[in-house]
Amino acid sequence: MALHVDAAWRSLQRMKLLRYRDRSCLYCNRVLFSNVSSSHYRNYTISTLPGSSSSKHESLVTSVPNQQALQRIRWLLNQPQRRVLLLTGNSASESSVRAGLERELPAFELERRGHGIFGVSEFCQLLLRESGRNRRVFGRAQLMALILHNDLVLQPGPSRLDAASTLQRRKGAQDLLHLFQLLEKQGVLADQYLALAATAEDSDQVLVQELAETYRKYHELLLQHGATSWDGLVLEMMTTCGVNKRDTAVENALAKEFARTVLQEYTDVVADDVQRMTPAMAMLVGHLCGQPSVQYSASFSRVLLEEEDCSRTQILERQLMLAAANTGRERTLKRTELDANREISEKSAQMQAFARQLLTKRASVSCDVQSPVPFECWRFSSAETEVRTVSAYLARKTESMNATVLCPTHADARRIVLAFQKHGLLARIDGESSSVSSSSTGTPVHLFDEPGVNAVYSLLCALCFPSDSRHLYNVLRSNFFAFPAELLSWLMQQEHQSHTDLFSVLEAFVESHGKSLGTSPEGQEKELPKAVSCQRKIGLEIAESFVNIIVHLRTKCHQLSAAEIVQSFLEATGRLETLLSPSSWEEERESLVLADFLRELETAQNVTMSDQIPFVVPYLQQLRKANLTSSASWTGSPDVNLDTFSGNARIRVIPLTAYALQSCVSSQTDGEEGRKHVLVLISMRDSKFPGRMKRLTLPLPYGLLSEPFPVQTRAAHLEQCKQLAYEALTLRTYDEVVLSFAELSDTAVSKREVVSRTFQPIWHEGNRPAPVIDRNSDSNGSAGVSGATSPSNGTSVEALAASKSVATANATPRQPKTSSDWISDVAGLLRDFVAHLFFPNTPRGLLQSAVDKFTRKESGDDELDRCHPDQDKAFVMQSKTSRSDLDCERPARSLSTDTRLSSELAPSESYDPPHLSYSQISEYMRCPHRYYLSRVVKLNGDVTTPMMFGRALHEGIAAFAKALAVAQLNDKDPHEVKTLAALEAEEAFMQSWPGDGHGLFISKEQSSFLFDRGMMALRDFIEMHHSDTQLEEILHVEQAFSFYVPEANVELRGVWDRIDRVSSPNDDGSSLHVVKEFKSNMSGTRRNMSKLADESLQLKMYMYAFNKVFGVAPYGAKLQQIGGSYSQPNSIVSKSRKEENGRAGTYNNGFVLFSKEAAQEAKDAVVEVASGLRRGDFTPKPSYAECAFCPYAESACHFATDDASHERQSAKGTRLKVEG
Repeated sequence: MALHVDAAWRSLQRMKLLRYRDRSCLYCNRVLFSNVSSSHYRNYTISTLPGSSSSKHESLVTSVPNQQALQRIRWLLNQPQRRVLLLTGNSASESSVRAGLERELPAFELERRGHGIFGVSEFCQLLLRESGRNRRVFGRAQLMALILHNDLVLQPGPSRLDAASTLQRRKGAQDLLHLFQLLEKQGVLADQYLALAATAEDSDQVLVQELAETYRKYHELLLQHGATSWDGLVLEMMTTCGVNKRDTAVENALAKEFARTVLQEYTDVVADDVQRMTPAMAMLVGHLCGQPSVQYSASFSRVLLEEEDCSRTQILERQLMLAAANTGRERTLKRTELDANREISEKSAQMQAFARQLLTKRASVSCDVQSPVPFECWRFSSAETEVRTVSAYLARKTESMNATVLCPTHADARRIVLAFQKHGLLARIDGESSSVSSSSTGTPVHLFDEPGVNAVYSLLCALCFPSDSRHLYNVLRSNFFAFPAELLSWLMQQEHQSHTDLFSVLEAFVESHGKSLGTSPEGQEKELPKAVSCQRKIGLEIAESFVNIIVHLRTKCHQLSAAEIVQSFLEATGRLETLLSPSSWEEERESLVLADFLRELETAQNVTMSDQIPFVVPYLQQLRKANLTSSASWTGSPDVNLDTFSGNARIRVIPLTAYALQSCVSSQTDGEEGRKHVLVLISMRDSKFPGRMKRLTLPLPYGLLSEPFPVQTRAAHLEQCKQLAYEALTLRTYDEVVLSFAELSDTAVSKREVVSRTFQPIWHEGNRPAPVIDRNSDSNGSAGVSGATSPSNGTSVEALAASKSVATANATPRQPKTSSDWISDVAGLLRDFVAHLFFPNTPRGLLQSAVDKFTRKESGDDELDRCHPDQDKAFVMQSKTSRSDLDCERPARSLSTDTRLSSELAPSESYDPPHLSYSQISEYMRCPHRYYLSRVVKLNGDVTTPMMFGRALHEGIAAFAKALAVAQLNDKDPHEVKTLAALEAEEAFMQSWPGDGHGLFISKEQSSFLFDRGMMALRDFIEMHHSDTQLEEILHVEQAFSFYVPEANVELRGVWDRIDRVSSPNDDGSSLHVVKEFKSNMSGTRRNMSKLADESLQLKMYMYAFNKVFGVAPYGAKLQQIGGSYSQPNSIVSKSRKEENGRAGTYNNGFVLFSKEAAQEAKDAVVEVASGLRRGDFTPKPSYAECAFCPYAESACHFATDDASHERQSAKGTRLKVEG
């Protein structure tokens, strides 16, 4: 305790020393703002006597936008002997008060004269730094990685062993972090949470105590690594200043003295945007306002409706009076009102009455209060047409007006901005700086996907996981080495055939001086394509350099730190000098993003308490899965239009969230007040707004929270959306308002959308936009027309937009190309040429339609290449197009200057597959680029725990069915048959179960837990099988099939899990054939098997295959779940099993009938995939669900990286289009 007291006292003395200033410049009667009128402040009667025993606090709560805070600050700054501290609820850089003050005097001059302008979080960070307790502020990405790395998500017990999925662990970490951030915002300490948990009800006590203990460990972990969050800064300062009572009287006295020291340099405290403060911020600001040195304080806040009160202002006033009582200083509270000349205009009052219908009327009631400004509602048939028409509308309006565009979500805002920029409009997202680069889909680019950083990150992963070729592949195809694309693809094929890792193939390639490239694993000579032969020499040089670097780094991997390994790699590749002394904007930005990565690498070494790669890389992989972006700015690029990132962009795009709307109010400037303004509410369909609500899944400690509580019900979510819509319409005085939505958000989706139920009370039909002159038309004034669909007219938006495009194309004369255009064209052609990869193509005849019986599949793929040894031959790399001899003389390095594959430069060379299977078709339909990496480049994917679990169960079930078939042929005793078959199944399951050391399990306990769960599922299946009264005979088990599909000119292969002969449900004595497909359920969650079966393309394809192979149609197919009843009592399991195996249950639970439509759908899928492969269409289809489970998302897939590397070219194209 003595050490803690001594440390606190030394921090206090340090604070006094650092806060000392020259007082001579403070006590002078200065007039800083000559344009301030004294008439504005005739009612301000503030005591200026330093020794006064009482002080006053004034609060203004209003629903009207105003500048009362700015006027109050100006008046105080003109008073003698005043030192003002301004604290804002948002960042000080976003404060409208600070912006107003800086137009007359720079902020640093105000701070030099003793005044302070801070956001509350920034002020806390400054105080902690000056008191010697500096903390690095972690963002959400770093906090997520810290929680996952230290395994704070899962606690001991069955829940820990069950949650094996990486996605489930991340979801649990997100929920946990969401709860912890809420507690920090509310100013809740770990001790308070633990005390509340001890009094919780018996049903929730265990979970609440577990959460409270985890909250305590979370703060201890942050303290251990010298880190915190932005809300954690406020929470720590609350404890330091004595807002939260300490354990001893000495600690309370030190905290009290610290709070006095913090405010002794200030005489007045003004709090602005109090409604944006968290409860913890409001308590801290109220405590500071109650200090003895404060002679006057004021707070300003906005509410939605005039009759409402601000909950944050109430918290501030309550804490202020409590602090004043503790210090013995008398304080008086006063609520002020706006001056008469600041009342709202008549148009604003009418707009509030119009918008209030959103709060008071049901969605089915149309409006009866008319808008005071032109208000139009546009319905579109597609989202593309909506964006195109709105862009044309804004192009005309922004010539004389400013525009605010509100979108439902952040993702929509980025999408709309990109669309506007493609149409030549200058648009920016409010509140989002230019430092965040974005991909072609509008999502921010991850720091580890930035050019340069991606290769360094992949190098560390390759050194940590030497047998994983994906990371080596990633380094080779980066611009650090620019390895020839065709040659690398050939080496990857050789690696796949020889069953070795890529580095061993490269070593053999270098040692044999390239001769191993033309030799098969069996020693046979192979003919190389001309493209590969041309690149062998330059590829050999690059491979030799690469091998030497990797060998050297592997020997130093356990001697040097991760940061030193990165430095050695940069020196060996010759990039270090370029990064230290950049000569271009591209090199400068690469240097900046690499500096961000090295900062995260240093943090990783501190968090893991080791600087060795095997310990650092797993933490970096956790960061890789979080939304971590770079701080490097894009505004330095000479090819990026700075108007897009500055206030010159007259179109502001804002997501319709509370934070964004409040930021918009705070960022309004005086210059904007003189211009007219148009509001566009775009993409307001019901599925987006209000859309689905995001609720906290963990129990909330309501006893520690202040109102209003977090939204946890659907009704509260809808009410919150109504309030947001009302605030959007009353944000400022608009001159025009447009509300639009599209009935089809995606051309691939047939579901029709409706207008948001939130805006339904003010929606009306019949409007469409007026004809708009195209900005790209010629000087003769050619115009195009854009419009919205309407039930009252027969003209579609597509027709109008099409006519506009035709008119523009016909009217615009061809301009002569400039030198910059010529260079851009050449660069584009070069990138297109380099990106073309040559895929394997072997001639083959028609494939047989044969069935190989009782062949066991040994992987999750349906294709059985070993069943067709005559077709399992090496692919031959050859070009589809003929090349001249001059191609060989061309330097090969120029062919590989940029081998990255982006969405625009995706591999487009034709690929003719030797055969197709359901797994191939499913993989291609989900993401063609994943198919390319897996099937063409043949990169190995990760084996996950669920995959292993399902494979072991399939092996056990297959052994069980085969044992039954053999025993029945020998006419053995039925009871003995059941016992022997069950033993065979369990033996096969145990042999298929991997032991320790495979990296599939978190611990031995988890392996044992899942093994027991698998055995339970297997025995449950066996019992279900024997209780099936309709099963007559098992005809085939793990039956392979193959047949030729002439419409697609390809062979289709696969494996039926089982084919059964069952009795007819009509009791007519006939028998039917049913195809069965088994799916394991490791998690035990309940699944709607009927819905899954109806939507299953696999069942349709297997029924189609049955019909083609046997010449007769099956009765149907059944999707049967293995496992899923782990947590149910035996009585419930038995009852559900009886229902499932009953006469009706067999055909209703996961069963689908064969139909011609199902067979046609299966055949169409085969044709579609085969044609896409032959076109070379491998365009990535990124989505959260697919990328979360993709084995290449962190290594070989470069979708986000390529977007980042090519963003400069696209930005340049946008700039040229705007200037043209």
